[in-house]
Amino acid sequence: MDGFDKNTKILVALSLVEELSVKKKYALLEQFDEPCELEETFARGIVEKTLGDHAKEFYAKLERIDDSLNEMQKRDIHRITFLDDEYPESLSDVYDKPIVLFAKGNIEALKMRTISVVGTRRPTRYGAKVAEEFSREFARAGLCIASGFARGVDGIAHKACIDNNSATIAVFACGLDVIYPAEHRGLADGILANGGLLISEYPLGTKPLQYHFPDRNRIVSGISEAVFLPQAAKKSGSLITMRLAIEQGKEIFVVPGNIYDEENAGGNELLREIPHALAISPEDVLDALHIQREVVKKEPVQIGIVESQILDSLHDGERHFEELLADTGLNVADLTNVLFNLEIDGLIVKTAGNYYSLA
Repeated sequence: MDGFDKNTKILVALSLVEELSVKKKYALLEQFDEPCELEETFARGIVEKTLGDHAKEFYAKLERIDDSLNEMQKRDIHRITFLDDEYPESLSDVYDKPIVLFAKGNIEALKMRTISVVGTRRPTRYGAKVAEEFSREFARAGLCIASGFARGVDGIAHKACIDNNSATIAVFACGLDVIYPAEHRGLADGILANGGLLISEYPLGTKPLQYHFPDRNRIVSGISEAVFLPQAAKKSGSLITMRLAIEQGKEIFVVPGNIYDEENAGGNELLREIPHALAISPEDVLDALHIQREVVKKEPVQIGIVESQILDSLHDGERHFEELLADTGLNVADLTNVLFNLEIDGLIVKTAGNYYSLA
C-alpha cells in the first residue's frame, strides 16, 4: 500500500542511511522548505553535494521506502519524525535530536511526565537496592521511567515500573528487533505488556555497535525532565548521560555512596562538583519535581515452580551459577533472567565468583 506521507518517506529513508551523521542529515534538510522537496529533480545536485558518497544509498533507500514502511507496519513499529505531533516535546529542544524515532508499544507513554534512571551495569548490593527503591517510588508516584535497557541499574529501573504497574520507556542502542542484552527478552515483553514503550533511532536489524550507546544516551536524557543516578563508577557511560542532561537543562539527582567502593566513585565525584544534586530519599526527588506520591499497596511476590526450585537449592547454602543450571535444566539466558528477577525481589543475592545465596 502506498499511503504514506511524502515527508515521512523522505525522513525515514534518510534515517535508514546509517553511516550518515545526524548533523549531516540536518545540514541537508535545512537547505529545503520541506523534506518532500528532496524527491524533486532540482534537488539531486544539492543532495549529492551534501551527502557525497551517501547520496546513492539515500536514493536507493527512497526507492524501496514503501516496502520498508510496510514491513514496519506489519511488525507494529511506529515511526515518529521530528515533524510529528507525537515527537517528544522535551526532545525537540535537543540540537542533535533524532530525525526519526522508531517505536513499539504505547506511544502515549511519550506524553507522560518522565524521569530517566541511569547507572552502572554492575551495581553493588547497595546500588541495586537504591535503584530499586527509588524507581519503585517514582513509579508509584505516577512517573514514567526512561532508561537504556542495559544490564544493572537500567534493568532494575524498568522492572520496578512493571512490578508497580507503571509505564516505562526503554531506549535501544540497536534496532527494535534486536534484543540486547539477550537475557532481557522477558523484560522487553513485560514492558510492552504493561503499557510501556520501546524506542530507537536505529532501523530494524541494526546491531548494538559500541558508538551507538553514547548516542543513545542523549535520547534517554532528552525525553525526560530529570535524570537520577543511583550508582556509577568513575568511567561509567551513565556519566555521559548526566553530562548531556546538564547541557540539556535537565534537573539531575545523585545518591552518595561508600567512598571506599569504586562503583560509587563517579557519582560521588559528580556530587562534589554539583552538591545541590544530592538525593538521599525518593521524596527529595519527588518534592523537587513537585510530585505527590500516592500510597499503593505492593502486590506480593509471585513465586513459580522454577523460582521455588532455586530457592530450595539455596536453602542448603551458596550455589554456583553452573550448579543452578544443572539443578533447573534452564538455558543460560532463561536462568539469568529468573535470577535477576529474584534478586530484584530481594529473595536472593549474587556473591563473588558468580555464586548465589538467599538474601
